[in-house]
Amino acid sequence: MTFGTHLLASWVTGAALLKNRRERILITLSGVLPDLDALGAVVDRYTGTTNFYLKYHHYLGHSLLAAIFISTLATFFAKAQKGLVFLLAFFVFHLHLLCDIIGSKGPDGYQWPIYYLYPFNKNFAMTWSGQWELNAWQNQAILIALFIACFYILKTKGITFIELFSKKLDRALLQLLTKYSKKR
Repeated sequence: MTFGTHLLASWVTGAALLKNRRERILITLSGVLPDLDALGAVVDRYTGTTNFYLKYHHYLGHSLLAAIFISTLATFFAKAQKGLVFLLAFFVFHLHLLCDIIGSKGPDGYQWPIYYLYPFNKNFAMTWSGQWELNAWQNQAILIALFIACFYILKTKGITFIELFSKKLDRALLQLLTKYSKKR
């Protein structure tokens, strides 16, 4: 699935269960960091001579070893609810993998296998024969459902995913929405 879908799914998970912004950010990062191995595409594009994206994407950042590392790192940086942070980081990491397995087929029909046991076992690859394309309606429906969940969190907890980028901007958006809803 797309970066935005991974971001919102991770934030919604953290926002539903965590009290502190810092921990919600850590959970959101845990859900998008598996795609750090996709940065090879930038190198490939600008050098024109490498093939890092196809060689490493879904290997390095999508493995059990990466799940443990990212979850441990999130826990290290957490100030509160450390046990829950570890569990949620591990969960959203695997949610990312699930989303990739079910909805990341390329337009050419190529399925992106997940090499979950890499580097210990380079042959074990997870795929699903029903994997839909990245731009399929199912992915769009999931994204719409995530926006609805974001709206629900806004109404019940008074926070938005904008908090990931700026606390001040998040507050300004909340004030604007409050002002608008009072006028209606």
